[in-house]
Amino acid sequence: MPTATHKPVEALIIGGGIAGCTLARELSSRGVKTLVLEQAVVAAESSGRNTGTLLSGPQPEVVEMLDASAAIYAELADGSVPFEFAPIGHLLISESEEDFEGAATVVEGYRAAGVTMDKVGGGELTRDHKRIGFRVAGGYHVGRAWTLEPMGATHAFAHAAREAGATIRTGLRVAQIRSRGGKVEGVLTDQGIIPADLVFIANGLWMPELLRRTVGDGPLPALPFTAGRGWLIQLGRLDFELPFIVEELTWPDQEELGRRMKLSGLADVAAQRDDQPAVEAICLNPMRGGDARLGASVQPAFRDLVRNTDMASRIAARTLRMLPGLGSPRVINAYPGNRPMLSDGLPVAGRTAVEGLYVHGGMGSIGMHAAPATARWLVEAVLSGDGNPPQGWLRPQRFAGW
Repeated sequence: MPTATHKPVEALIIGGGIAGCTLARELSSRGVKTLVLEQAVVAAESSGRNTGTLLSGPQPEVVEMLDASAAIYAELADGSVPFEFAPIGHLLISESEEDFEGAATVVEGYRAAGVTMDKVGGGELTRDHKRIGFRVAGGYHVGRAWTLEPMGATHAFAHAAREAGATIRTGLRVAQIRSRGGKVEGVLTDQGIIPADLVFIANGLWMPELLRRTVGDGPLPALPFTAGRGWLIQLGRLDFELPFIVEELTWPDQEELGRRMKLSGLADVAAQRDDQPAVEAICLNPMRGGDARLGASVQPAFRDLVRNTDMASRIAARTLRMLPGLGSPRVINAYPGNRPMLSDGLPVAGRTAVEGLYVHGGMGSIGMHAAPATARWLVEAVLSGDGNPPQGWLRPQRFAGW
């Protein structure tokens, strides 16, 4: 057996995005010696490249996650690393009268989940916000929404974890997970073996590969991850004030979104199904710094195969059709990003069949920054329960083979 080259750690987290950094803060603040391994840099992928929104949905699970996450961000906002975070208005819009009238069922779903929904006509929006020039049939003012700057927020969790005693090592790739006799032993990295009593896989779209490379008691069953790619346009300073996030009322619920995102065999590659958007809509977040993030889209995708290169143009055209006043801000950048998600549209957090090995991820369809809640629930379950959060809809055992 190879000789260990590092001192043992109590908890090892694979991934330095929001899923891993929130876990690190929760573990280290409870006195658990924690090491985070990240193959690139902190917040390198989707955790640092998203719209920066925490938005309610018509599912109680989503509302529970976002309320709990917002409370944790508020805790962190008083820490030593400031970051942009604040409650904000949320406006859901419909372009056509048909869509506006047809939204009634979705609206009732929001209200049933405890989210306020106040109807507003298109003419009223046009009158009250002349500078942006709404060309829509109407919309709804929605309760429970927050804006944050994603890179800064992820780094704030990383810094809070370090302050509590965690170590974060970047530029170090984990090649496989080592287990024996049904118990995790640690990981194999590019620089050797690192022993650990607890290992958390929190590396987004790389999670299925590490489940496959669990050596000794593996491979473990796959989780139905989809790379769910979205596009984002980063705008410069707005020359008008906007008191709310503007989102188009076209996003389906999580179950329907999961259905649209499924990819299976070679026939999907041959038919270029990963080039067909599952959702294409406006989502405009006016940041506290005066600039804005504009999206959004999601399509079934393969992690390293990039299609849909016209999506940024389509989002821009769609936005100018409904919000013609948004043509003046400068465009800073436009880029794609992976949105790791599972087949039912909900995240995953819980234990595996290997003792001491846990998974945490899949927030891409809800918003990467819903991770603080799921991280807290998972850590509480690991330290004082059976390793599975009480929220059954988070557990990996909901999938076949688990």
